Amino acid sequence: MSNAPIAIQRWRPADDASGGDRPVSRDKEDWLLPCDGEPRRYDGVVAVPEDGVLLLQWRSPRPLRLWLNGILVVDEPLYWRSFQREIRGAFAVPCRKGEAVLRGFTGERPSFAPYAAANCPSRNRQKVLEAVREARPDIIRMSGTVYPGISGLPPVHLRFDPVQHQAGGIVYQRVEAKRLQDPFEPPGTDCRSTAERPTSRLELRSSVVPYETKYEQHAHPSASADILIVHVPVADTVDPLPSARGWEETEKRAEPLLEIVRTDQLTLRAASADPSAPGIRVPLPVFESLGRLAPERERRQLRWPSERELLAAAPEPVLPAEWAGLGELYAEAWRMLLRLVREPAPDSGLPGGYISTGSNFPVNQFLWDTAFTAIAAKYGARALPVHASLDVLYGTQFDGGYIHRELDVRDRQPVLYEPDFGPNPPILSLAEWSLAMLTGDVLRLKRTYPALKAYHRWIVRNRRQANGTYWTTGLANGLDNSPSYGSGYPCLTAQMAHDAELLGQIAGLIGRDEEAARWAQEYEATKEALNRHLWDPAAKIYSASLDEGGHNPNKVVTAFWPLLAGAVPMDRVQSLARHLTDPKAFWRPHPIPSVAADSPHFVPEGDYWRGSVWAPTNYAAIRGFQRAGMTDLARRAALKHLNALREVYRDTGSFWENYCSERFAKGSASAPDYSWTALGPIALLLETVIGLEPDATAGELKWSPPPRTAVGARRYPLGQATIDVELIDERDGWHVHVRTDKPFKLRFALGESETVFPCAPGHRRWRIDMPDPLPDAEPLPR
Repeated sequence: MSNAPIAIQRWRPADDASGGDRPVSRDKEDWLLPCDGEPRRYDGVVAVPEDGVLLLQWRSPRPLRLWLNGILVVDEPLYWRSFQREIRGAFAVPCRKGEAVLRGFTGERPSFAPYAAANCPSRNRQKVLEAVREARPDIIRMSGTVYPGISGLPPVHLRFDPVQHQAGGIVYQRVEAKRLQDPFEPPGTDCRSTAERPTSRLELRSSVVPYETKYEQHAHPSASADILIVHVPVADTVDPLPSARGWEETEKRAEPLLEIVRTDQLTLRAASADPSAPGIRVPLPVFESLGRLAPERERRQLRWPSERELLAAAPEPVLPAEWAGLGELYAEAWRMLLRLVREPAPDSGLPGGYISTGSNFPVNQFLWDTAFTAIAAKYGARALPVHASLDVLYGTQFDGGYIHRELDVRDRQPVLYEPDFGPNPPILSLAEWSLAMLTGDVLRLKRTYPALKAYHRWIVRNRRQANGTYWTTGLANGLDNSPSYGSGYPCLTAQMAHDAELLGQIAGLIGRDEEAARWAQEYEATKEALNRHLWDPAAKIYSASLDEGGHNPNKVVTAFWPLLAGAVPMDRVQSLARHLTDPKAFWRPHPIPSVAADSPHFVPEGDYWRGSVWAPTNYAAIRGFQRAGMTDLARRAALKHLNALREVYRDTGSFWENYCSERFAKGSASAPDYSWTALGPIALLLETVIGLEPDATAGELKWSPPPRTAVGARRYPLGQATIDVELIDERDGWHVHVRTDKPFKLRFALGESETVFPCAPGHRRWRIDMPDPLPDAEPLPR
């Protein structure tokens, strides 16, 4: 006997006094059941053509409960932070010919965070919301078939989510199986409670090799298990899933939802049934794979060091007595990073443990936070698996190159906070380049280059404007509630210029000279657009352009980002330096506030990005001035920042997500133990205060120490070399001392002069002609 389709004969609100049915229409095999614009109960009737097992597939843009003949068959939430904006499932239950009563209860349609709506500007939001409404109309879709002659199959509901992980070369997709009550089985006398009620075991079999599904160990199918997490094979490394979109394709989606690329078949039967006996064939929507270009796609066990091991492997700063407190901060930063190490669940899709974003984000990991944290954590790379956190991000990359700003570490899914795509600043190339400069690992650059390139190209295709500048949103650029809104943004435009420069350098190192030349051209073109369109000549600062002409009048900290990109002409460098050192603007007790203190939007206590001091923007600005040749100013700013961190740490015992600029305190909206705050105590201390800039790929270490200050580092890791460098004031003058176990070149810079010292294994000592301080030079903070 062939399978017979069901029909939905009625669907109407249960509380509708008029008794009028809602029109039920068809779209091919689907019945379309309209929903009203609020949570509501519905009554319906299903025409069942014969006895058997009813398989009913459904999808809904709202949380949904369904009852069939009084039995609850669907009870599924729809998480408001899911970009899928719908739930899909199917249930199989015994049925009898005739009319079956179908009742429904819909919940609120998920929206997005009110905070984002009120505080995070986006020129694209209305367009995205309209596209979402069009793509996800307020309609429940259903289709059903009756399978006659099937017996012994336990009633079950299956939920289909786009959650996948790879193990042993096989890609598995997660299906949640929930036991249902058998409508024709009377209550029994053979157990004390429902927890002990014996039920038939369930078997699910895939249509894809190796066919066998896997069950989570704690929920292996047994008589007492009501919910099973089933991992269904859908692809392997030899025969991967088809790509959902091209790598040079302009985005057609309104948001980063995962699309269905294929439909497979699940065979559903009782586990005790004869393998040759017929089962229910359930269509399985197979979603696109994430992380196709990731260097690591499978879970591997990583070893994380103890505090003692990490501090012994990391370089040891050599500091004068008056800076001893900075050494205390340095050690605590490493301890904080270890406290933030997390191990994901085996089926999360993550390739292993990672350093989490912060104590206030137990399940959310952010792109630019993670990348900046790696820039600090790289100095522990001989003991710390620094690449692991970056690999988590690559594992979330969509076909086409997009990486979302925020992921849920429980299932690797992009997290919705505002409608739209949210490409965080493209800092991954900077993180990888920074790591390679210290470790010399060019192979790592070669492995990550395809993913880095794809992310950059996605932003070019989808965020570049006709004039060569880039647009973004308040959340995508990481500045949340900052008054930095506009048309073209100097932050993303400068970041894209810098990213092109770094990708060109990576391409050159891995032997792709033609690509390197194209990246260099893009770097120059983006710099030109930045300086032509995003420099406010009246305020003499970089600022977002406005659609109506002119520039955003607010001075924000990302105005300094072009310095890090090497994109600022020298006359403008001087203008930016004047803004930085202006006590009414950015040179506050704790520099550099996210909004200048003389802005009408400035909040003295911080209010997140309306005045708080943040580690990544301080790092970008300070290192930017250092790149522009203003090393003394960069060092003064770094020390002023570190001294503020030290005072707050002594008062609170913690590093914070952000800080108050007006006094030594945490920001008004701030959490302790935040990963990227390690940038100051580790990276700025070594790179700017002590002045060590590595290039392990060339076997060189540049050192620009503060004049007449006994500083240095021990156990400094330059590629395979372990180096001690110290500047020591001895009886006959200042000397550089170097100890190394491998040869390297030391480029020693003081002021305008630079000397290259070839360093062979062993100990070397050179006398340095130390210049006298300039009469008007401001002393370094102590």
